[in-house]
Amino acid sequence: MGRKKRRQPSAAENQPRRGKRRSIRYEAQEEWPEQRERRPDPDEPPKVLLRKLTVAEALARLDFQLRAYAAKGQQRVLVVHGRGNASPGGISILGPEVRNWCDGHPQLVVSWQEAPPRWGGPGAIVVNLR
Repeated sequence: MGRKKRRQPSAAENQPRRGKRRSIRYEAQEEWPEQRERRPDPDEPPKVLLRKLTVAEALARLDFQLRAYAAKGQQRVLVVHGRGNASPGGISILGPEVRNWCDGHPQLVVSWQEAPPRWGGPGAIVVNLR
């Protein structure tokens, strides 16, 4: 008397055997927040991204892009400078520099204010152009 052989389930039978229950996570797909589709905000102005740049690079890009948007007739621009979490001490370096630059160029910048939370909050400013 030998042991009885179990029949192997075919590919069509995708049911687990009695002792091998699958967990809820077995067929789950891993999803990261960056991979989710974002719905565009119709009120959001065009962006100038300055994160992870040096101060000199950021101010040069800011000057160039704000002048280009002003030449196109754009009224508002969202300038994303970041919160400074990766900076030494967690203090923003670009934020104050960008704000000082905007204050020093009244011929181009009418005013600026901190962006609403849905657009970046303290990590961005909305610049009103002439």
